[in-house]
Amino acid sequence: MVRSRHGRTFGIASACMPVEAHALTEESDCPMSEFDVAADLNLAAGALRGLVDDEDRFRAWYDAFLAGDADSYRRILGKASALEHEDLLCGWLCSKECVRLCWRLCGPPRIDRIPEPRELAEVIVRLTSDEELLERLVQPVLELDPRAWQSLVNELELRPFCHLICHWVCRVYCRLRCERLDDTDGVLSRHLVDELAGAGPAIAALVADEAGFAEVSKAALAGRCELVKSVFDRLGLADRCRWICEFFCSWRCVRVCITLCRPFQVTEMDLSLTEAYEFGQAISRLSEQPEALAAVADAVEREDVDRFASLVKELGLERFCVQLCHWVCSWHCTLLCRCVCTPVLQPWFTHVGHFDIYADIDSGTGLTNKGLSFSGLYFNGGPGFAFQDCLELRGYCPAASPIDGTAMRYRFVLAGTSTPITGSRVCQVDAGSRVVSWPQNLSGVAGAANVSTFQTIAIAGAPTAEKPPPAPGDPWYGPDIHTLVPDPDGWVVVDPASISGGFTTLLGFDTTDDVPGGMPTSANPAGQTASPAPSGQDLGIVFEATRVAGPTSPPDHSNTLARVHISNWRELNLLDIQQFHGAGAGACSPITSALDVDYTADHEVMAAWSVAITSASPSAPGTVAGGTVPRGGFGTDHENTTGWQPCSYTASLSTRAALTTGLIDNQGYTTSKTFCTTGRG
Repeated sequence: MVRSRHGRTFGIASACMPVEAHALTEESDCPMSEFDVAADLNLAAGALRGLVDDEDRFRAWYDAFLAGDADSYRRILGKASALEHEDLLCGWLCSKECVRLCWRLCGPPRIDRIPEPRELAEVIVRLTSDEELLERLVQPVLELDPRAWQSLVNELELRPFCHLICHWVCRVYCRLRCERLDDTDGVLSRHLVDELAGAGPAIAALVADEAGFAEVSKAALAGRCELVKSVFDRLGLADRCRWICEFFCSWRCVRVCITLCRPFQVTEMDLSLTEAYEFGQAISRLSEQPEALAAVADAVEREDVDRFASLVKELGLERFCVQLCHWVCSWHCTLLCRCVCTPVLQPWFTHVGHFDIYADIDSGTGLTNKGLSFSGLYFNGGPGFAFQDCLELRGYCPAASPIDGTAMRYRFVLAGTSTPITGSRVCQVDAGSRVVSWPQNLSGVAGAANVSTFQTIAIAGAPTAEKPPPAPGDPWYGPDIHTLVPDPDGWVVVDPASISGGFTTLLGFDTTDDVPGGMPTSANPAGQTASPAPSGQDLGIVFEATRVAGPTSPPDHSNTLARVHISNWRELNLLDIQQFHGAGAGACSPITSALDVDYTADHEVMAAWSVAITSASPSAPGTVAGGTVPRGGFGTDHENTTGWQPCSYTASLSTRAALTTGLIDNQGYTTSKTFCTTGRG
């Protein structure tokens, strides 16, 4: 049995692929080898009804999927009473979108010869082992850029592999997209580049094992969960299972659908959302014909060309042949990979403070892209905030490796360098707790017996001494913080005694070492433009986790925050009163007829600034200048004070830069100068 993410349990139904097609063993040619794909397809078809009864709603739903807008996506599903089947519907969208995407990027697929899995694997290894090539592979998919895709395909002579590579990339992309849209699962969000970079070494390791590749290929194409799982376990591939399963699945679906849809071969395809809407309508009508859907699913799994063609004609779905086939095949693959690949919690870098490194930080600017509601984020930390000071880098690293159960270690490195975050670059954070044996507390006196006591685990840049336990009869005190210090290469070994089985707060990064800041100065006085006008710097942060006795290059696990903008400068806040200067003038001299307040407010991400003149007297004008435009403002406010009441007044300049640590927002500061007026000329 296998359970889907939306909680239903799937049974077993009859569906086998022909042994002749893949030279499988006799064992795989069985009548009870698959999941009940048809039942799921029928549920999905029924759920589509609430979306295709209104074309505007359907288009908004599809657009929300493409944009990764989880709120809009789920809200539309809720209005269509389809939220319960979100998983199935995202699978339908993925299959449809991958067909649209790959026809746009590649055009009609070649049907004369389909490369074998090993040929495709070798190409993927080449693409994913080169960082520049991988970026060029991903960019056209994310930006829907056929010209860039074709340039890469032609340059590397990948024309025979075009659809195979595209569907593989799209399958991984869609899994990540569905995880992001399903915000109830708490799934860690990953970037497509990082996910493909992780898949590459997994496929490379399998390619290097010729016998293992052949065995996995035979088992995966047989489509039997327990058989595939047993092969993966025997070859030690459990930790790389998902990537390998997706690879074989995407290859098989391209080959199967080219084969089954040859009788309906088309050289052009309508790639509009109108066509997608019409396909959705056609599928929704099939919910009234569950027997027909079951027959279609069986024909796809058996690769029965004649039966599939007959059903397509009977149902009037000739123009949707490719989409229909990919929908059926892709969902079967989804269930197979979920069954084979038992979920494991893998090491991953996920957040800077409260901000998800992929969902909440803009990859183009390195600034936050939204505000979040947490205590300490006084101004929601965004959007458009830069980061400052000590950053709490969060995620997960278990004490025991998901590969073989041995001890784990991790580190952070500045992207594009070999510089580890260690020593003075580390600020102290609490990583968790562990249980230690400690003298019992008998009303403030240490007892003779020891009991289990919690001890805080911290990670810091330098070691701290821990006091020994109090002797029996001495005043009782608890254990000091147990401090872990990254080694010179930045590695932190996860304490196996951690009560959570690992660390979720991984490190504190003191950014001031690499991006200095402080209180800025200006060569120009208040009232004039800031000179210089300092700015921060973009950094990238690479997370690496590996077994203590395992490889470091490449590590077992890695992902990257490609860009985060750091600014450790405070706001430039200059305020002066002209009447305080000159012969006979001074701060104690009353203002008579005129007041001139000079001000300069500057910061690269200024959130707000204002100049105000306040007093107990109603003569005070209040706010006289201000704004939110980066980088601030400068100038002189002139006031005629002839009619002002004699009183004490305060001129103030308040500034607040859009800065956050990810946990605490900058609250800004105010400079003030007091003066008094005589109230007469």
